[in-house]
Amino acid sequence: MSTTFISPLDTEEAAFPDTEEGIHHNTDEAFDEAVREGVVEAYRVEGFMVTDDDGVESPNKPALHEAIYRAVHEAVVRNPKERSEIALTKGALAKRVFSHAPGAHDEWDVLDQVQKAVWEELVKETWNPTNPNFSGPVQRLVGARDDKLVLIRTKTTIDGTPSQDCVYVTASEELIFSDFVAPLKDSVRKAAERLAKNAAMVSTRNKHLADKASREVDSGMKAAASLAKSTLELMSGPSESA
Repeated sequence: MSTTFISPLDTEEAAFPDTEEGIHHNTDEAFDEAVREGVVEAYRVEGFMVTDDDGVESPNKPALHEAIYRAVHEAVVRNPKERSEIALTKGALAKRVFSHAPGAHDEWDVLDQVQKAVWEELVKETWNPTNPNFSGPVQRLVGARDDKLVLIRTKTTIDGTPSQDCVYVTASEELIFSDFVAPLKDSVRKAAERLAKNAAMVSTRNKHLADKASREVDSGMKAAASLAKSTLELMSGPSESA
């Protein structure tokens, strides 16, 4: 049966002569193919592959996202103290979604190089869909099934190891604003600072452009604030104080 699988490891074939460089390339190509097939097999075992009318298999992303949702939905954090105990690391999430894959239960040292590479790819495959933005596939599932919960990704100390990437869901106001809203606000602040510094650079090098650069910064910030407010009202309705 023909199998198709889109993976970051897929590369275009290149022609190499029968030299040391060519042999090395062929070895790398064989390794990449083994990893690719290992990922496909992991998908197949968990039921994340679908076969079309032509008998061609391809990843069933909705099924994968559903499995990720089920795992994340169990990681409900109600207060900051629970975050380190309940939130799922990248590896913990992958173990729940690809529970039959080598790496989900085996010690790392007993895996061969292909198995390690396959597991690293599976970790990416489960982590990327947890993008916490409103358009993230798992975030959308969370919102569609519970209008209070918000999926959050952050860093915290887990099992004594600090700054571990983790994911959880919560309805806690404190956590939503500290772990979800605050980082977004910080990104906006940094973008505004970058705009101001670049405008200042232009003004310093071209004194006659200083007034226009200042106006552009001012208008840009006002436009961004207006867009943010209107988008918020469009998606959630006017605030109670409006």
